[in-house]
Amino acid sequence: MAIPTIPNGETQFFPIIYEGNGGGQRVGKFVPFTDNGTIANSVIFNDADNAYLSRTNDAGDRDTFTISVWVKRGVLGAVQHIFDTYDGSSSNDGYIRFNADNTISTRIGSPSNHLYTTNRTFEDTSKWYHIMLSVNTGDSTAADRVKLYVDGDRITSFSTQTNAGSSDNTQFNYSSATFRIGSTTGGSYDLDGYLAEFNQVDGTALTPDTFGVTDTSTGRWVPKALTGITYGTNGFRLQFSSSSNFGDDTSGNTNDFSVSNLVAGDQTTDSPTQNFATFDSNDQGNNNGATAGTTVLAEGNTRVLAGSTPSNWDIYRTSKPVASGKYYVEVTLTSLDTVSFFGCISKNQSIKSTTNLFYDFLYGWSYATNNGKIENNNSGQLTYGSARSQGDVIGIAVDMDNGKLWFSENGTYPNSGNPATGANPAFSNLKIANQDGGLCFTEQRGYSGHNDWNFGQKSYTHSAPSGFSTVQQDNMPETEKGVSGLSWIKERSASSNHQLYDSSRGAGKLIMPSSTNAESTRTDALYKFLKGGYAVGDNSSINGSGDSVVAWNWVANGGTKATNEVGAITSTVQANTTAGFSIVEYTGTGGAASVGHGLSAAPEWMIFKDKGNSTAWRCYHKSLGGITKYIVLNTTAAVATASMWGAPTASAFIIGGTGYEVNESGNNYIAYCWHSVDGFSRFGSYEGNNSADGPFVYTGFKPAFVMIKDMDNTRSWVIIDSRRDTFNPTDKGLFPNDSAAEATGNTCDLLSNGFKPRSTGTSMNASSTYIYIAFAEHPFVGDGTNPVTAR
Repeated sequence: MAIPTIPNGETQFFPIIYEGNGGGQRVGKFVPFTDNGTIANSVIFNDADNAYLSRTNDAGDRDTFTISVWVKRGVLGAVQHIFDTYDGSSSNDGYIRFNADNTISTRIGSPSNHLYTTNRTFEDTSKWYHIMLSVNTGDSTAADRVKLYVDGDRITSFSTQTNAGSSDNTQFNYSSATFRIGSTTGGSYDLDGYLAEFNQVDGTALTPDTFGVTDTSTGRWVPKALTGITYGTNGFRLQFSSSSNFGDDTSGNTNDFSVSNLVAGDQTTDSPTQNFATFDSNDQGNNNGATAGTTVLAEGNTRVLAGSTPSNWDIYRTSKPVASGKYYVEVTLTSLDTVSFFGCISKNQSIKSTTNLFYDFLYGWSYATNNGKIENNNSGQLTYGSARSQGDVIGIAVDMDNGKLWFSENGTYPNSGNPATGANPAFSNLKIANQDGGLCFTEQRGYSGHNDWNFGQKSYTHSAPSGFSTVQQDNMPETEKGVSGLSWIKERSASSNHQLYDSSRGAGKLIMPSSTNAESTRTDALYKFLKGGYAVGDNSSINGSGDSVVAWNWVANGGTKATNEVGAITSTVQANTTAGFSIVEYTGTGGAASVGHGLSAAPEWMIFKDKGNSTAWRCYHKSLGGITKYIVLNTTAAVATASMWGAPTASAFIIGGTGYEVNESGNNYIAYCWHSVDGFSRFGSYEGNNSADGPFVYTGFKPAFVMIKDMDNTRSWVIIDSRRDTFNPTDKGLFPNDSAAEATGNTCDLLSNGFKPRSTGTSMNASSTYIYIAFAEHPFVGDGTNPVTAR
């Protein structure tokens, strides 16, 4: 059995389903990245503790300096100062802070406010942000005197931007001013979250590559080993390596800080190089429906505290779902309450706007703190272990490879359970959660008291079972998926335009397949392409709270583009020749011409958009019936005729001149080009038979994605995929030509070597000719050893 060119389709194309959290999150599989430099420790700043570090400045350079810090957020939605420098006059303070709307503001102080407030918001509590401020008021360009960077990217979109005057003195490094970390000098606006590797450089405006680097295998910004930094008079480096002296300056300057309201237990190994799971501030629900409760998170989002209305039964879920591997966590019943439930729940089991208690969820497995019971909707209430006592430590051992779960009580597993051997689990039906986004840890609380969770960022009270790991990024299995280069995103649960982003135009640059609109910029939407997915902000149309979203992702060339001069029109191309996919940018000339596409074979499916104007999406497909035929993606129209194309070659596509919306003089275009790759992609046509026993369409692979259009009649395009429907027949269609929510009625079987429509008189199987575009989950011959199985 020959090994196919692409043994696993998911390395080059992968659908993702996720639930929006209304804040920010990384979508797709979490991928361990390669460490460049190691950050071993961080400190938890709990806002209720008024915790901070402070020191008094000497006279330093007030014009030029750099601040660099890594931050992991906890509680959101309040003004929180990362640091503040203050000379006693409120009009002259300098700071970087999170605002109540989760934007970032920085102010450098006198002689004017010099205030900068971002348009983008920062609400992802699952990740570490690297925030860097680089100031040189002597720069000849006013907009360059203050530079704010997040994760290595310069922020240039501000709702407020007051540039510094030439060579202005700032509030920083002001003699006798107080520099406070984690709060303001007045003792308000306390930070809630984690800080790691805090650096100030007095006298030098540095660039982000001093402190971090892009991990080329994943697209993530990661810390690097710090070398060659001249810190200057007030410069310092806080590594938080000593739990008895968090303020120890390790730069060599001995600019130590005094410590207030921080204790040894606030030190943790959660850091940018070993990021642990915590509860997600954006992922909360309760059994009173849409009415929010008053339960809050604390201690770096490892503690759930009931508020003034505990009967709301609020529920929180962790970030970083696990779909494979073995993991162990501990929960200490620190302040025993009347009852709370904790355990595991599937990622896409909605916990928002629900009337369920934890044990009502179909894919939730819980442990009750008030009695010897465990519960699950499939299994009911089961007797397990003994009555709970304050101070008990409950272990949770999850084996996702075999779908088993154990709870231990003070190191002992009831019913002779043994996770190391797989014997006598509390539950053994967890594998179903793999079909629902993976498994998260969760707690639901309805009364006062609290439990403290440890995902491994601190020493366990009892040893983890043999073979079980902590829940942090380095222990999550590697994925073969590549870095997303083209992401097509659609909110499934509501009417909303399809959104399309690619790494050639750049993150945040939006065009909509279901609309004629020109390209626009959205700072709150997709802002970074990652291995196995992408990072998204709080955009309500692709990350609204509780919304169900699908994203189809094609791997390109990691964002690396090249100039292509093969054709008469010079193009800029990002090509993945293995997968037969390229992204082509070019400027129209107004006359028929050739454009290099960067592939090794003639494209069989191409879609074109004028980026700067409101025009339709023109599409070429090899099966439309001739080189003069085209079809429009954003309408229901049948195939049309125009002199829009010439026959594409292995090096270039041919486009017509003025009047065809693919080559107007001076207009800027984007084109997405594909050709078939055996076992991975196929573009063809079939004849519908208007029968529930529709035609079998051979692809040579198990499809992950199929897009279909009736070329003879006015009917919608329709997309089906293997993630939204995990069993045959599929019955969930989305329609690229409009903004409609997901609908049923377009049934189809996705088979091991093709697909078969199962409906009559619809967008898939009337008595018409249809074109299709298909991408593989697996080739028919599997990985070259094991054939692919049917669904």
